Amino acid sequence: MKAFALTSADHPAELMELPDPEPGDDRIVVRVGAASVNGLDLFQASGRFASMVPHEFPAIVGRDFAGVVEAVGSEWSDVEVGDEVLGHVPSLPPLHAGSFAERIGAASLVIAGKPPEVSFETASAIPLAGSTALASVDAIVIQPGDAVLIVGATGGVGSFAVQLAAQRGARVIATARPGDEASLVTALGAAETIDYGAGDLVAQVMDRYPDGVDGLVDLVNRGEDFAAAATLVRDGGRAATTLSAADVDALAARGVTGTNVRGMPTPEVLASLADDVAAGRLRVEIQASFPLTEVEAAIQAFSAGTRGKIVLTV
Repeated sequence: MKAFALTSADHPAELMELPDPEPGDDRIVVRVGAASVNGLDLFQASGRFASMVPHEFPAIVGRDFAGVVEAVGSEWSDVEVGDEVLGHVPSLPPLHAGSFAERIGAASLVIAGKPPEVSFETASAIPLAGSTALASVDAIVIQPGDAVLIVGATGGVGSFAVQLAAQRGARVIATARPGDEASLVTALGAAETIDYGAGDLVAQVMDRYPDGVDGLVDLVNRGEDFAAAATLVRDGGRAATTLSAADVDALAARGVTGTNVRGMPTPEVLASLADDVAAGRLRVEIQASFPLTEVEAAIQAFSAGTRGKIVLTV
């Protein structure tokens, strides 16, 4: 099968031919219909992740996927051959299985049934980004009418977070450049936008909200940049980051609850998100799709910054 994989930590991933995954009592095998690109995939593809987390080479890149079940081990009772599913490959060492391939087989796959109304491309874009957005919005405990700033609103996680926050009654302030980006986040439910390319973001928000905002979801900033953004959160408010940037104790000292969020897809969360997509309650924004044979172009597109998700079709 074709797969985008690492053969060592010293060389970046390449498209290559690998044996199909073997069935086993403890695993399922899925024929991949589509896979989506996440930031961790780029880090792994470069080889740098292999210096931090043990890999079993060849190690296939990719975490999110949707496809059709081809083989089911006896230890799996809730899935059958022929089922259409969406899923996620947890980053459990040693990393070996991945979704940037024609097939994926592992014992640790997190899967849920794919509604027939949802395409493989759309379903593959849900798992990590949707789960991370949900955890981020949960962390800031939105009350109706809360002013919530989402930094990184146009990306894969951000496009979900804008919708989820708005659905909970927040007045969403989304970072976006004027034009297509602002139109996108507004269509997703943002009440107003802040042009992150027009200078000091903190000053722009303070000009509009001198008393601060109730919640912050920051998907972009680290270090001092996150600390600066967090100053926008009023006493009693909450700040969440997906980049482990929150000094929880320092924030608590001034009355702000900080959370370092980690997206953790579960079968229940994936099923709920997929049902929301199928029912039209949640929109999946896909900027571009590339065939697996053009995986390098997909990575370049992701690296350039996205409006929504980048997807590989297999």
